[in-house]
Amino acid sequence: MNYLILLGILGLFILGNKVRTNWVSGIKSTLIKLMIPGADRRLFSGFTQATFSWIRNPASWVRVFNWTGVAAGINGLGGVGGGTLISRRHVLFANHVPYPDRPFDIFFVNKDSRTFTYKVTNIQQVGSTDIAIGTLDKDADASLNVYKVLPDNWLQYIANKTIPLTATYIAAGVTTPIRAFVLPVLYTGQDRKVSTADVTNINMAGIAGVSIPAFEVARAFGDGVRGGDSGNPIFAMLGDELVLLGGWYTAADGDDTVGRFPWLLDQKLAIERIMGQKLQVASMSDLTRIA
Repeated sequence: MNYLILLGILGLFILGNKVRTNWVSGIKSTLIKLMIPGADRRLFSGFTQATFSWIRNPASWVRVFNWTGVAAGINGLGGVGGGTLISRRHVLFANHVPYPDRPFDIFFVNKDSRTFTYKVTNIQQVGSTDIAIGTLDKDADASLNVYKVLPDNWLQYIANKTIPLTATYIAAGVTTPIRAFVLPVLYTGQDRKVSTADVTNINMAGIAGVSIPAFEVARAFGDGVRGGDSGNPIFAMLGDELVLLGGWYTAADGDDTVGRFPWLLDQKLAIERIMGQKLQVASMSDLTRIA
């Protein structure tokens, strides 16, 4: 009997101490397996104008992830702009996009290529940022994914450094240092193709900079941000889960840059006040804390 008890305790110890992995290394490993030369980057393989319905692309290079909470289209914007579910009733938008008069239609497509139409009845800007929260006329269907955000301590799981404030920054009234790191991400644009890049910093204004991927195999899977991409989502990866970081704000200047966006977590409390509920938070417990 004592021997069996000992085996049970040992088993609990092993199960309770999972082998943890490095966040960025795990992402790169996943992407390398998916990045087949010439892979189809489209989320949808078909669209019917008469019925406003989409067909999911079974050959999409990132079909292992759940994209059903990413809007397929917005009626009245001519194909541009994007939106992402952050609750059953709320959508993340970019505030500067000239959305149609309310209410307007937004479309989501589940894994079985069934298109759902909802009306956006209200849009509210988050403070003075380019983040806006749209409210739907009813709860989104259960077959559509609501995306989580990173936990507040996410920086502990990634190699990062704080860039000291220079005299120029201080003279300009800047008091928050720049956070620098390299986080591989997935993102979409107005053409609903999925690309990859690296988020490399968050500046003193809470704006994240996105650069061309640092590792070579990923460079063929990226595009620069264009006018009309605004509001489309940027995701980090936790295993096979997409975690929402924000929506496109603007293109960035320079040869090695892709674009910029407001870091969603910097406005978490303000967003939750508008929603009247908490954002869902992803778990990073299986990852190694390295910083």
